[in-house]
Parts: sequence; structure tokens; C-alpha cells
Amino acid sequence: TSVEAGDGPPPPPPPRRPQTKPGGRPSVTGRAAVLALVLAVLLVSYAYPLRAWFDQHRERVELQREQDELTASVEQLEQELRLWEDPAYVAAQARERLGFVLPGEQSYIVLPDENAADETSAAEAGGLPPSGQGTWYERLWASVTFADSPPPEQPDDSRDDAAE
Repeated sequence: TSVEAGDGPPPPPPPRRPQTKPGGRPSVTGRAAVLALVLAVLLVSYAYPLRAWFDQHRERVELQREQDELTASVEQLEQELRLWEDPAYVAAQARERLGFVLPGEQSYIVLPDENAADETSAAEAGGLPPSGQGTWYERLWASVTFADSPPPEQPDDSRDDAAE
């Protein structure tokens, strides 16, 4: 009967059950909220370094591509330099670009036909001025007035052939 008098340890409390919503689902516990908060902080803290890493990776790829292009350009220039070390190539380039001739050779220069239509004849006939003459606005205005005028008459070559 001493047990009934309360001399022994108190009985253990009943086990706690998770709080349930009226639909029968347990509500979000404090641990789940803290876990979600920690994950959100980690996500935010890793966002900037990941963005920086992706930017650096993209820049590294671009620089690698540029380096490959420059390497190819250097190889092409070195090949051209080796060509210029050949005396035959230098002589061929001097003939082609500068019109050089070897001693004992004769050089011929073909001149244009004097009777051929000249490029300045269009300007003299009231057409457009040559591209190098006048200021830009004079050339622009001349092109506007030329475009608005009727086309100049061309001599008919078929009548000349029939007359002969």
C-alpha cells in the first residue's frame, strides 16, 4: 500500500504525438522550419560564387578560342616569312608588285586606247562627277540631280554599221 501513497517515482508522461491539422496531416515542426531556413541561407550564399565561376568559365573559353586564332595567325605569318627567305619568291614578288625586270630583259607597258571612252566623259556630259572630285555634299547633290534627270542619249552603233 505504500505504492498507493506516492512513495515511488512518478509514472512517465505519455508519449507526445505530433500536432495534427484537422485534415490529419502533421503541421510544420520547428525543426523543419529551421532546416528550410538553413537551406535558403546556403542557397543564397552559394549563388554569387557559382555565378562568378560560370562567368570565369565563359571568359576562359573565349580566351582559349582567341589564343587558338592567334596561334593560327602566327603560324600563317611564320610560313609567309619562310617564303620571303627564298630568293626566287622575292624575285617573283618584285616582278609582280614593282614591275622589276632582270638585266637584259625588256619590259612592256600596255597603255589604254586614246580613242576609248574616258571615265571623265560622263562628268563632262552632265553626269555624275568622278568620285574623287568635289566635296561630299557636292557629289551627293549631283547624284540627286542626276537621278532625277532623264538618262543621257547613247549613240546608236547599229546605224553607223548600216551606213558603211
